[in-house]
Amino acid sequence: MLLGLGAGAAIGAEFEVRQSEKAFMPERLSVAKGSRVHFANDEKFTHHAFVDSPQFAADTGDIPPGEARDIVFSAAGTFVVRCAIHPQMKMTVEVSEE
Repeated sequence: MLLGLGAGAAIGAEFEVRQSEKAFMPERLSVAKGSRVHFANDEKFTHHAFVDSPQFAADTGDIPPGEARDIVFSAAGTFVVRCAIHPQMKMTVEVSEE
């Protein structure tokens, strides 16, 4: 079960990000280290979320319409999530140590 959107997550909490109108919703998310972020594709075309930073990297692979993939944020820091298919899509995930 997804616990929703917002700040102050407990370790291991789950959050949902929707991909709609070629945008991530929300555009900013605060989570605790170890949290799982569920990327759901509400579009008619494929998305592909990824993070590429020196502190943390993750890649959902292709997310077909109507499907979802997860990223577990295992490092603290501020990370930009992008779509490999739609470069205008980006969001920020702030991951705290708590």
